Amino acid sequence: MSEKWLKEHENLQKLLQKANQSLSERAKYPKSSSNYNKISNQIKNQLGKIEIIINGLERDLDENNGSKLTYLEKNRRENMLNKLRTSLKQIDQGLKGDGPSQKDSLLVDFEAFNSQPTETEETINLNSEQLSVQHEKIIQSQDRGLETLSHVVQNQKRIATTIGSEVDRQNDLIDSMGDKMDNLNERLIKETRNTRVIMHKSGTCGLWMIVLILLIAIIIIAAIPI
Repeated sequence: MSEKWLKEHENLQKLLQKANQSLSERAKYPKSSSNYNKISNQIKNQLGKIEIIINGLERDLDENNGSKLTYLEKNRRENMLNKLRTSLKQIDQGLKGDGPSQKDSLLVDFEAFNSQPTETEETINLNSEQLSVQHEKIIQSQDRGLETLSHVVQNQKRIATTIGSEVDRQNDLIDSMGDKMDNLNERLIKETRNTRVIMHKSGTCGLWMIVLILLIAIIIIAAIPI
């Protein structure tokens, strides 16, 4: 599902670029010409299909992919959809002729939402189509940067998980050693107690032996006539 979503997004970018090129092509004809009206209808149909596909991608992101994606990846894809909607709106304004010029719209977006479009040395000699291509390259570069950042975050998460597992393992070993030390201490106390009992019994037995020997000696001495 994730690969299909990205593939459909890529196809949408191509459709928007194609619609943008058609808008540039329409500008070559007078508004009263049949070619102008024909291209306008084609662009209108294209934009309708594009909006339906964008809505479908948005539903898929909320219903299916959302639970399987990281927060960063889901946020990245939401931004990708917002960029598509922005491009769609700009082309629709250009189609109706009630918005800024096509190149000015691209420059506003290119300049990170400046209030006024600003030409630079890099854009001064570019037409709308060339500027659109450059704009798409910048978006793709940003997407690659976000993708790289996502991989870095996932890698850091794996490292943290590995460290946590190792800490848990070491804690289990420490707990096991503590249990063994407690058992050993109990056995040592028990053996010490047994040793004292044996020593006490051994001392009593020796005393009775001495008494018995003395008793025998007295009897022998008493039996010898003086």
